[in-house]
Amino acid sequence: MSKEELVETETPPRSRARAVLLGLLAVFLVALVIMGLSVARLVNTVSEGTAGVVEPLGDRVRSLLVPATPVILPNPATVVKQINDLSRLETASYEMEKVVTADAEQDGLLGMLLGESMVFIAYGKVYAGVDFSRMVAADMVVVDPDTVMVHLPPAEIFADIPVLDNDRSFVADRDTGLLTQADPELETQVRQAAEASIREAAQSSDILTRANNNAQTYMRNFLSGLGFTEVIFTPDTPPAVAPYQQEIPKGYYLLPTATPAP
Repeated sequence: MSKEELVETETPPRSRARAVLLGLLAVFLVALVIMGLSVARLVNTVSEGTAGVVEPLGDRVRSLLVPATPVILPNPATVVKQINDLSRLETASYEMEKVVTADAEQDGLLGMLLGESMVFIAYGKVYAGVDFSRMVAADMVVVDPDTVMVHLPPAEIFADIPVLDNDRSFVADRDTGLLTQADPELETQVRQAAEASIREAAQSSDILTRANNNAQTYMRNFLSGLGFTEVIFTPDTPPAVAPYQQEIPKGYYLLPTATPAP
């Protein structure tokens, strides 16, 4: 074999290495393009995907717990407004029958001629109670879902309710002098005296104590209908209490509450 033929058939080692390097470079470029397309597709999926693709850590933890319903305490202002609508409540009464005498006689002969006397049987009834329209929001403090403190207006005798029962009250006896006629003013004065006497007797009785106790019983029943099991009556405006903090059992979380509209 000649020297020229040997040169033409033999491949140099440097050319073979270059071919291998170019092949590897092509494979790397293809792999890089495929990876870029995959990353672009993933980014597009995340941006266009639903909200459930990526879940916040707090939501993931919350999904493992049991929701607890928040306790909403009644608004004292709203409850007091309902109580105000009750207005006056008659919670006790006092009844009595009283004999009232009036004597306008003059001494001696003048008495026989100009005198007048009367016996009046008075039957009356006095009412006492509580005027709930006088309550304000500060008179009620909600402590917790079971407990409420209440200050009621003081019991009073309702002076605008007539005392005498005209159907049962009457003049039992009346005498006039020989020269005089029955004085209508005398009967009016007797009726006024009888009414004042019955009111005074009622004031001296336990009517106000009974009226207050009955008003508390009525209010306790009213508030029990709102879910309160303990009603504390205070002699004055109830003191302020710390805001109620609901206890959340282990393994529960508190559901968010809607913010009331202003």
